[in-house]
This record gives sequence, C-alpha cells and structure tokens, in this order.
Amino acid sequence: MPPTPQPGSPAPRTRGRPVHRSARPGPDTGSGHVLMRRVIRGVRLAQYGRFEETVSLLTDARARLRGHPVAASAPVVPGVLANLGLAQTLCGHYGPADDHLSEARALAQERRLPLMDLVVRQNQGCLALHRGDAVSAIGTFLDLRHRLPADRRDALHVDLAEALLAEGLVEEAATALHEGSWSDDGAAAPATLLVEAKLRLLDGSPTRAVELIRRVRRSNGAGSLWHRLAVRLEHMAHRAARAAHPTGPAGAIGAPATMGGADALAAHGATGGGVGALGTDPASGTVGAVGAVGAVGAVGAVGAVGDTGAAVTRVTASPAGAVVATGTPGAIGPADGPGALGAARSAAILERAGDALALRAPLAAPGAPAPDRAAHRALRSLVRGPVTAPGAWAGPAAADPHVVRAGLEHALLNGDAATALEWADLGRAWAEPLVPGPLAPGSAALTALTERYRAALARGNDPRVGARRWESERWRALYTSGAAARPRRTAAPVLPALVEHLDGRAFVHLVRAAGDLVALVTTSAGVRARPLGPFRRAARALARFAHEAPRSPGAPAPAGDAVHALLAPVLSLVGDRALVVAADPALGDPPWGMLPALCGRTLSLVPTARFWAERSGPAPTPRRVLLVAGTEPAGARTEVAALAGLHPSATVLSGGWTRPEDVLAGFAHADLVHLAAHGRVPDDAPLLASVALPQGPLLACDLREAHAAPAVVTLSTCWSGRGFAAAPGLPSGFVGALLARGTRTVVASPVPVDDAATDTAMRAFHRALVAGTPVPEAVALHLGRSGFCCFGA
Repeated sequence: MPPTPQPGSPAPRTRGRPVHRSARPGPDTGSGHVLMRRVIRGVRLAQYGRFEETVSLLTDARARLRGHPVAASAPVVPGVLANLGLAQTLCGHYGPADDHLSEARALAQERRLPLMDLVVRQNQGCLALHRGDAVSAIGTFLDLRHRLPADRRDALHVDLAEALLAEGLVEEAATALHEGSWSDDGAAAPATLLVEAKLRLLDGSPTRAVELIRRVRRSNGAGSLWHRLAVRLEHMAHRAARAAHPTGPAGAIGAPATMGGADALAAHGATGGGVGALGTDPASGTVGAVGAVGAVGAVGAVGAVGDTGAAVTRVTASPAGAVVATGTPGAIGPADGPGALGAARSAAILERAGDALALRAPLAAPGAPAPDRAAHRALRSLVRGPVTAPGAWAGPAAADPHVVRAGLEHALLNGDAATALEWADLGRAWAEPLVPGPLAPGSAALTALTERYRAALARGNDPRVGARRWESERWRALYTSGAAARPRRTAAPVLPALVEHLDGRAFVHLVRAAGDLVALVTTSAGVRARPLGPFRRAARALARFAHEAPRSPGAPAPAGDAVHALLAPVLSLVGDRALVVAADPALGDPPWGMLPALCGRTLSLVPTARFWAERSGPAPTPRRVLLVAGTEPAGARTEVAALAGLHPSATVLSGGWTRPEDVLAGFAHADLVHLAAHGRVPDDAPLLASVALPQGPLLACDLREAHAAPAVVTLSTCWSGRGFAAAPGLPSGFVGALLARGTRTVVASPVPVDDAATDTAMRAFHRALVAGTPVPEAVALHLGRSGFCCFGA
C-alpha cells in the first residue's frame, strides 16, 4: 500500500533514517513550488509509516490547492487525494478516506488519467479491506493484478496477501506475497516485511518472524506506524515462542521491545498464557494432551490411549500441573471439570485463536476501528457458553478457520469427540465459497488462457507460466462475479447421517489440533479420538513415503516404518473394518493404499464426512463401458485392448484421431470409463491436470462442459490423483473435477505408476469388477499397492 507518487517526486526510498522533521505548516506555503514540496514531504512521511503527519500535511495542501494555479496540472489534485485517502484509511478515518478516494477517482476519470484511476482503485481496495469487506478487496486487487504496471505490482501483492489473510486463506496469502519481486536482501518495504512476519507467526516460526520485525524497527522511528506495529508483533512472537517452549529458557529469541502501542490481544480480551501440544508422556508411555500454560501454569490434556484398549482413557492433571493418564477406559472426558484449571485451558484456546485473528487483521493504526468482531465473540461464546457444537449461535464465524480450530480443540479438551467431529467437518468446507472450485464461474479470458495452455502442452513447450496466469484469472473470475461469500448459516449436524451410512465401515478423520495429528474415529459404537503425535512430523513422514514408495515398488520404503507406527494406533480402534478417510489438506496426497498399515484394506477417500453421508447410496452396476487409450505410454493400447476382451460390448477409442471432445461425448453414454495414457498435473493449477490423447490433451477443466458424468472413472495414468486433498475448499485436480461433475467414484494415482505393472493390475481390477466386486474392494485387492486410490463413495 505505497503512496501514490507525485509529479516530480524522487524515487521512493524503502529504508534509511526515519524522517523526524515537523509536519507543521511552514511560514511560506503560497508558491506552487513550496506547496508541491509539502505534498512530496507528506508522501515521504507515509513511506516511513508516519501517516498521521501525512494526513495533516495533505489535508492542509488540499485546502491550499483550491483555486491555486498548480491545481490545474491534471494529476496533482487526484494524486493528493489518493494519498490522503490511503493515509486516512491506515489511521482509521474511513469516512473522510471514502470521500477523498471517490473524489480522486472521479477526477482521474474526468482528466483521463488511466494509471491514476488504477492506483485509486487499489487504495479503495485497501479501504474496503480495513472496513472488513475483504472479499471485495480481494476482487479489486485480483482485477488490478495484470493491469497495473510492473513497478506497482509488488505493493499490490502485499495488499492482496493482506486481504487473503484477513479471510483466513493463509497459504494463498503466502503465495500472493511471494509472487511479488521482493527478496530477502533487506530492500523490501516495511509492509511487506510485516506481512511476511505475520505469516511466519501463523506458521509457527517466531524466530524468523522476529528477524523480520526487528529489521522494520531498526529502519523506522518510534513515531512510525511501522515501528508500532513491529513492536506489537514482536510481543506476539515472544508469546508464541514461550508457548512453543514452555519449559525452555526465557528470551529464547531475544528480549522483546518496549511496548509502543495498544496490544491486539488486550483489545480482544485475551489473557496471558500459551498453548501446549498433544504429545507423548515419556513417564507413562501414554499419549496426548491439549495443554495450556496459563496464568496458573497448568497443563491440559485430552485423552491417552493404551495399546490394546478400544476406548480412550481419561486424563487428569496432577496437583503440580503435570499431565497424568489415569488409564481408566472410557470416552474422552474433561480433565478437570469447570474449575480454575479447565478455565485456564479454555482461556489458552481463546488466546491462541485470538492471536491468529489479530495476526490476520490488516496493518493499521492501533486505534483504528475493528472491522468485524464476530469471530472474537464466537470464541468467547465457545469457551464460556454451554453450547460447544457449531451452530447458528456462531453465525458466519462458524466458517472462520481459526474459530473452527478453536472449536475442535475445545471439544477435545472437554472430551467431546462427537462435537470435535462436527467441527472437523468444517475444517475444509469453510473455504469452499472462497476458493474457486471445479465449477467456479469462468470468463472469456479464462477460456482463451485454457486454449493457450492446451496449445503449449501439445507443442511440448513449458506451460508453467501459462498455468500460473490461468489460475490467477480463475480467482479473479470468482471474486469479480460476486460469487465469493462466507455462508451465513451452519449446516445441520453430520454425525447422525454419517453413522447411518457407514454400514459396518469406520470413518477416520485425521485432523490437526494443538500442533498434533489426531484421529477422530467414528463407528456404529460412536466417536473416539486418538492422538497420533506431532502433526508436522506426521506430514513429513507421509510426504517422504509418497516420494520414496513409488520409486521402489514392492520394496520396503525407508519411511514405511514411520508411517506404520503413525497409523498403527488407529487400527486398534477400527479392527478389520473397511475405512472411509478424510484428512487435513496439509497431509497432501499420499498413496494411501501403499501405506504399510493400510495395504490391502478397503479404503475410500472423501473430503468430509458430509460428502460421504450424501453420496454413499447403493452403487449402480456399470453396464455401459467406454475404454480410451492414448498413443503413449507403450502399454496404454495393450491395456485397453485387453480390457475390451473383459467388456465385450464396450466402446473403444484408441485410434490416432481420438479427440478430447470424443471422450467428453462418450461420457454421456457410459457408466464406467477407463482412460489409459500419460498424465500430468501442474503444481500451481491442479484443474489443468491433463490426460494425453492423440489429438490433444483432455484437461480436468474441460469436464465442466461434459453433459453427463459416468458413475465410475478409472484414470490409468501417472499423477492424476494429485490435487484432491492438498488445499482447503472443494477437491481439485482431475478427481475433484469428476466428483464435482457427479461421478460417484474415481480411481486414480497421486504418484507415478509403472507402465507394465499397471497393465497387469488393471486387468485384475476389471476382472474383479466384472465379477461384481465393489470398486473400493477391487482397488484394495489389485491396485492399492501400485499407488492407485479410490476417491469418493
């Protein structure tokens, strides 16, 4: 959010000594030269975060410009108003800011200043963000993304990152920030460094955050807003560090700075203390605690589990505040009831979620009005009120990721695994209206970019730049169409419908709570929770396994033991049941069927429990079959020819003239479709996942044009299962596109597969289907070890 450069002003400086000169009007301000110097000075003060002085100077300049000959210069008055409006926005003077920015834009259009018009729109986006309308701000920034000149885009990326962060889209905010050209060489603007520091704090990296914060403090004087914001963030970083290492040496990341402004947490009513983590108690050998180190130094707990017991043991706190597992079988229960210790733990959950909400708020003067306190009210109601399940009481805050996380942890703290499951089901769904899914609104520009990407792919060119541009346009189309908005109502509880449709299976939801991975296991007997250790360690183990296992098929992967140990505790709860699994997006897309703990077990992957409850009716019998082969790899045609022998009435497309349109047309007349070809998925745009056909690639985004979707689709390719789980919101990639179009079950691999081995495995798989074996069981028997997974019902 840099000020608008003025005519004749020097290049903006991003570091150096703070400006300490007085902003009071001088004795001679009548000449145009002196007047413009004051304007330029106001702009410079804004660059150092001294926005109150900027407002004073530019307000005075605006008054003196009325009737002054200098005002006849086309960009002068709109430029002054644009800077004044932005400075007022950051000071919290939203009404005057709105007036000045509206006037600036009208003048820019009247005087035909297209660049000034774009800059004023950017500042109006900042005003919308600070007023609490982050969705409109995101739309504005996305719309300007490819219109502003290159030297303005870094600031736009910072604004966009702040707006995404305000909506809780943390990963997307980090991506937006890093798409700017700023580097780690110290040349970044204060706002960029502070936004990066906020992202680091949310990511649990307070040490790196403090490095960035101190760079801002050193470069800006005590009168600067940047300095005050840096001091506030540094205090939060130290508190986060103490929470992460409650027993470590004090001041592990250095002494905090002197408090210079109102602390955000004080404004939100939070108390002192931090939050511990679920973990293993080395003394007892049992697991788990959602722990809080609050004012009384207490440590909270959520159930420990023995190796043989099917129930979760109850955990209480010792008089000294240590975690103690009683070993008493039963449901996860409250550790200590409504006493002081329980209140401290609840306060710790509130504090951590409040910290996250404060970090997500846009950078502004401490006294600026808070745009929306609904999430804070929901947190307080959650911890203090009798109702803990998501519902109408939370309003739109029930779709806030940090309220959802707090609700989940609070339910676990109170031993209410069923309520934890309800919150867990929102852990991904909250982002559905905010992240463009497979059926999100399109645009003419998106269509053109799609064809450009397809042509680059067909020519063998590197299409990655085109993929990023395509994804950017997809976000722009969603936010400028008015489709993005948080839901105002909370859906009905999912547990009754889930239990009704499990039919002997177990539903396992792998969630993140207080830094740990927790399995919420639902069977006909109810819901139980089991901590599985530090979340990051689990995510690393799964990612390492996904990298190693496909490269040595059939051989034990070095990461296999770690993954087996990770999931083994769940098996004692589920017995030999078939599984339905939903996982936190941060766990990525591992080949679940290859995991040693799950090899050979019937397993279906779904995004949420509600997805399963809504789609798990009786499976139709596939009678109409479409078989499609690409020209490569070598085994594709052989594979399809063999499958044609198993499905004698199948329609076969394997010639050199097969087009994507032919396949999409065939979807309308098939219950089962099998595609064998090369697969490809770009990292930045999973919906540009492609299956290579002789006359051009079939893209995942093409599926929105299909008139009908088959019940079952098998993608006998590499990588086509990627994108299903790697981001919040609706599943993406080829699998997500098919499920969104109405396909019941998709069989695909998120990892590379061996051509020859896949041929053999696919024959066995289809032979089982012909014999009447349900798709999930046939995948478990014949494809899981090759990397293929069963997605959907």
